[in-house]
This record gives sequence, C-alpha cells and structure tokens, in this order.
Amino acid sequence: MDPVLKRLDGVLEDAELVDQVFDALSKRREGSSRTGRPSTPAEVVLRVLVLKHLRNWSYEQLQWEVTGNFVYRRFCRIDGGDVPDAKTMVRYGQLLGGETLQRVFDRIVELAKIRGVTKGKRLRVDTTVVEAPIHYPTDSALLADAIRVLSREVGKIEEAGTKLPFVRTDVRRSLARRLLEIGYALRQRGDAAKEALVKPYKRLLRTAGRTTRQAIRARRAAIRAMKKARGKRRAALARAVAKLDTFVPRAEQVIRQTRARVLRGVPNSDGKLLSIFEPEARILRRGKLHKPTEFGSLVKVQEAEGGVVTDLAVVQTHHDAALLVSSVERHIEIFGTAPVLASTDRGFYSGAGVQQIEQLGVRHAVIPFPGKKSQKRLRHERQRWFRRGRAWRAGGEARIARLKHRFGMARSRYRGASGTARSVYWAGIANNLVAIAAAA
Repeated sequence: MDPVLKRLDGVLEDAELVDQVFDALSKRREGSSRTGRPSTPAEVVLRVLVLKHLRNWSYEQLQWEVTGNFVYRRFCRIDGGDVPDAKTMVRYGQLLGGETLQRVFDRIVELAKIRGVTKGKRLRVDTTVVEAPIHYPTDSALLADAIRVLSREVGKIEEAGTKLPFVRTDVRRSLARRLLEIGYALRQRGDAAKEALVKPYKRLLRTAGRTTRQAIRARRAAIRAMKKARGKRRAALARAVAKLDTFVPRAEQVIRQTRARVLRGVPNSDGKLLSIFEPEARILRRGKLHKPTEFGSLVKVQEAEGGVVTDLAVVQTHHDAALLVSSVERHIEIFGTAPVLASTDRGFYSGAGVQQIEQLGVRHAVIPFPGKKSQKRLRHERQRWFRRGRAWRAGGEARIARLKHRFGMARSRYRGASGTARSVYWAGIANNLVAIAAAA
C-alpha cells in the first residue's frame, strides 16, 4: 500500500469522523437510517471521497481506479464487494455539504493536535481566489445563456401538453448570427468597434426581451395547467415553473446591465451578474500580472506550523485587514492559546488590528507596514525575529499553491455557494491528512 494511505488507514478509523458522515447520509430521506435497502456504509463513503480528493480525480476516474486496484479496494473497505458507481458517489458527495465537511475538517485538525503534528505556536493567514465554474462573462454570452435556458424550459412546458398563448419559434439560428456579428464587430478598433457593436447588440437584446416575456407567459399557462395535471405531467410542469422562477429574474438583470453598458456607456461593475448559473461569483482584482481579474469567491486560508491548515472560510470583505483579529480569535478557539507569532502580508496591516492581536496574547506580530516607512518602523522590521517571521510567512504562498494545484481548489468543480464550500473544505481535508501522514 502507498505509505501515505497506509498511515491514513488508522486516522480514518476515528469514530467521530464516521459518525459525521453517517448523520449526513441518514438525512437523505425521512427514515433513511431505519428503512429501505442497505446503503453504502458511511466508512466506505468517507474513504472513497477522501481518496478522490487526495488524488484529485473525477468521479468517473475514481470508479475506474478503485474497481481495478486491490490496494484501493482494501483502503476503502470494499475488498471483493461492488464499487459504488460514479453517479452514486456524486449523490453521496452532494449529501456531505458545507456544514458536515466543516465538522469533518475541524475533527481532522483536532486529530492533528492530538498526534502532535502542530501545537499552534505560529499562525500565518492569507486570502486567495477560488474561481467559479463559469465561462468568461461577456454581455453577449450572458444573453445567449439566458435565451437558451428560457427557451428550453418553455419547450418543456409545451412538451408536457400545455397550450402556449403564443407561437413558439426556434431562435437558435438567429442567436448564432447575432453572436457572429458581435464577433466580427470586435475585430475593429476604437470608436468604429463601439459603433459596429450597437446594431447587433440591439437585435440580441430584442430577442432576449421577447424570449423573457414569452417565458413569463408560459409560466402563467403552466401554473393554470398544473391545476388539472396529474402524475409525471404535473411534476414536469412544476420543475419547469421552478426553473423559470429562478432564471427569469436573472435574465431580466442581464438585459438591464447590457443595455446600461453597451447602449448607454455605463461601465459600472458593482452588482453585475457574471453568470446566470453562478450568481454568487464576484469580480476580484488581486493585482496579479498574469491574471489581473478573476471571477469567483475570496477564501481565507489560515495555517499553523506543521503544514496544517486550521481554518478555511469564504469571505465577502474586499479588505484583508478586516480578517486579522478574527483569524487570531479563531486560532485561540482551536488551540486554547494565542500564537507566539502571527505573520501575514502587508494587506492585513492596520494599527488598531495589530494592537488588538497583541492584547490577545500575540508576542510577535509580523505584519509589514504598507506605506512609506519611518526610520523607527524600518528598524522594527529589520529585527531578526521579524525577518524570520516574514520568511516563514512566504511559505503560505506555497501552501495555497498546493491546495489549488494538487487538491483542486483552483477552480470549484461544484455549483453554487455550497459547491465552492465543498471544494474548499475537501482541499483542506486532503492537505491535513497528508500532513498527518507525513508526521507519522
């Protein structure tokens, strides 16, 4: 067996970890823990999902690897039994939401403390962007997405036997033409490009507006038809109505923001919808030369010595300085005492924040001053302990790179805010398990 898996075999036998997974699986349906066919054991589900994220596999690759490898079968406690297929594991993964994974993550941090992997003497914290699973958010692509989704749901309502109060037309060819015209206009430069974009965008907006109005009328017709419908037909209409309730307001917002930007020249991006499928995605500019603008969620990564990530959280703030005091308080909550050294980059600096963490018990606050430094400040930052603490903080960049590129935190594979939380916590769980195995 792989030495890492061999050492983790005993760690994953922890009863609290298995109980957390069992509680999540038992809530799948009312009475799931008492009735129905025998399900996959919670211990197997935990180990299979841990293996997936340790190796950064897809669900299909996970099924393929475990099925054909006896070592993986033994690690997952399957042996000669049937391996859960990819779709089944997708459902199990969805049941383990953010709250359950947070408890599993916290328990693994506790196990790292018990095994002496970390003592909480040092703290470093930084923020990074986890990209949302969306394409680049151009106005034309957003309008095209809205048109396709609304047209598809209106078609489902008609297929369910509902008579629509209008003649439904196929706009796919018209949509493709408008997108081509916009692409040709973008090849021009300067004012000529802006003028050339107006006409195709107006046509695309007319198509989007007409499709949205038809979707609203189709929704009303579906609600009326649901009063007499039964069985599968009623269920199909209910699903289509629920989808329209979600996507019609988003389509209307996309139309409004496109008119404001393209036709009226208002470039304001505050509150802009970046995807009709991922409305929580934000525009984040972190000052990186290779990627000046990113689209996704801002995540705080908090780490102690020993390579153990002690806290992960999706944050809404635009200023890292607001996270400094809460990070130290969270460290005290985990370890029962303040870190001797707390090190961050200059984005976390604030005079009041440094004073507060020193009052909490931090002996060495290694937070570089962001502006022009006085001679007194220069002497302070040239001290040996400050320079050593700053060098240790640089390792946090490597930790974030490891979380992103080895454990799949660079881009969320799951949809929605809950999906981002799943990606983040699974990356942290995989990292901490490897740290425990390395220290064993």
